[in-house]
Amino acid sequence: MSAMFPKLEGLDSLARRDGVDIRPTLVRVLTDLYVQKSAHTAAEERHYTELALRLIDSVDLATRVTIAKKLGAYASAPPAVARRLARDVIEVAEPILRTSSALSGAELDAVARDFGASHAAIIGKRRLSDSPIVAPAVPQRASTVPTAQNRRQEPKIGLADLFFSAEPAARRILLISLGSIEAEPPQAVQPVETNRALEAAALGRDRAGFSKLLENALGLTHDQAERIVTDPSGEPLLIAAKALAMPSVTLQRILMFIDPAIGESVQRVFDLAGLYERISADAAHKIIASLRGREPAGARRPAHRPMYYDDEAARGRRGGAITRRPATAEPQAPARPQPGVRQRTI
Repeated sequence: MSAMFPKLEGLDSLARRDGVDIRPTLVRVLTDLYVQKSAHTAAEERHYTELALRLIDSVDLATRVTIAKKLGAYASAPPAVARRLARDVIEVAEPILRTSSALSGAELDAVARDFGASHAAIIGKRRLSDSPIVAPAVPQRASTVPTAQNRRQEPKIGLADLFFSAEPAARRILLISLGSIEAEPPQAVQPVETNRALEAAALGRDRAGFSKLLENALGLTHDQAERIVTDPSGEPLLIAAKALAMPSVTLQRILMFIDPAIGESVQRVFDLAGLYERISADAAHKIIASLRGREPAGARRPAHRPMYYDDEAARGRRGGAITRRPATAEPQAPARPQPGVRQRTI
């Protein structure tokens, strides 16, 4: 897993894009995803810890408070992240010191000794309570931390927005952090006809037709499908292909023809193909689901067609009266002669 994980220098490219710092959003989204599971593998914990520690040092006070509150109430908070937050200013440290079970008694003693009266008072109240993980009521006081009402008014930025606004290096880190290719089983359904149609459209340089096929296959709006196809990096196209369980060789042919800027560089095609092998289906699911959830008001979707559309199974369900025409690349065996019936030779 460590070989799959970049050296984190790509996070530097998240600093600013169009004047907006998205690092606070990134650490919040990653923390939300982390606390959704009750337990994690050692690799998952290590990956989150590396990302969180790097980001926490570069985000604002309000974001650090938000992360501390989420991890303070989470039973499986990574100890290294909890220790970092506990040694922050009191607004950040308080949720961890009051409720987190990730810190040992010796670590709490060290915080009280190193950070003075405010931190020590919270630790002392915790130890006097009947249950060390139950937080007493916190008195209201003036603070720079946003209130719950203000937080509800903050704009919601989903994974898809985060992905599309990030630079390529940061996109790759985000994708790797969303799932493990080694930990998931092979995708069961192969939408063969859909992938063949996409490949045919790409080989014919029919970009509009390709976009329409993608729109129908993934249940996207026209604008969302166009956003994937026209992205100059080619990376959103990898997400769509992974969601459709597309074979790597098919994807490579599509990359060579769908965008001349990509197809003219063999090295770029192979680089994207290499990234495709490292993206998990789980990561693709999350990005596509987030994209589908961000449609503008009044937008019209195509008729519902589930992800991983099973073309072959659907044909079989349409009725036994319909005769399937075999593909030219798959010749059929000659019919077996019936007893007593003379075969005519052509």
